[in-house]
Amino acid sequence: VKDLRAGRYPKVHSVNKDVLHTVAVLGLPPEPGNTGLTLLTADTVENLLTDRRRAELVQPFRLALLKLASQEAARLMAAGEYEFALPVALDAVKQGQALFRPAPALQLFPLYLLAAQANLGLKRAKQCEDFLGLASWLALKEPRATTNVMRSQLSRLFGQLYALQGKHQEALQAFAEDVFYCAQEYGPEDVRTSLGYYNLSKVFQSQGSLAKSLACNDMVMHIWASALKTLVLGEAPETHAVSLQGHDIPLGRSQLLEVVDMLQDICALRSQALGPNDTSVGDAHFTSALALAHIGEVGRAHGQLEGALKVYNDSDTEKLKLTQRAMDHLTSMQASMASY
Repeated sequence: VKDLRAGRYPKVHSVNKDVLHTVAVLGLPPEPGNTGLTLLTADTVENLLTDRRRAELVQPFRLALLKLASQEAARLMAAGEYEFALPVALDAVKQGQALFRPAPALQLFPLYLLAAQANLGLKRAKQCEDFLGLASWLALKEPRATTNVMRSQLSRLFGQLYALQGKHQEALQAFAEDVFYCAQEYGPEDVRTSLGYYNLSKVFQSQGSLAKSLACNDMVMHIWASALKTLVLGEAPETHAVSLQGHDIPLGRSQLLEVVDMLQDICALRSQALGPNDTSVGDAHFTSALALAHIGEVGRAHGQLEGALKVYNDSDTEKLKLTQRAMDHLTSMQASMASY
């Protein structure tokens, strides 16, 4: 502390509101007689650890910084803020390359994918391809250590890159590989495999292959309808291949909101291709409603169920019964929320 006060180590003074709020949430006491906070840079912390003969803590500290940078880049991309995510992702790559030197290590694989995804979000195809190439080289170098999940992630990003470039055949090949590796890891009808089918559907749609596009999003609908009817309505799974971890979907809220967007995109495609009164359009509304109910979006879920009821006719007896059960479930949810 004396050395810090004497100015031996560089410090940074901050009045950033987000930083002040974080410190307040953590319950840390404010600095007496000082507006703002005195912060230590990462280099200062490393020098302190080294000078205090705690060099064994330097590596864990660097790993913690790398983890924070990776999480922040992923958070920004999930919010669609790719222009802010890119420098954070590139910094994570730089940290990782310094941390895992001298030989390139497989630990750099997810960092390269982060940088590739950030560039892809900004439509920087060449830079995205460069990072995917680096990740591919690591996977080829360490085939036994490269998991199906890693191969799936790599194939998916290649597919998105090729779709951006209009290389439809290459995109189909990459998305098919994504489905294969996901199916190997989770099963062909797991919710985590469904995005691969959806991506295939979109490429077929771009090619004008409507029948193939509809067939792929049929699979998406089947997977999600079965999983959500089990979770939300307590129905028995339509297939044993649908795996639910701990009676829940292994996806976060933001990912489930993306699933809702996906289902509603499928609904729009089917409405355009087959007509607004096709039963599958009602199914898409119904499945979207269950996804929204699962994350507590009661108002939006109710609107989707009303959309389903407009499509279903009197001959769709089972579908009407399920829709009514879903309506009753939403009513119970609203009553529970009102009681708090």
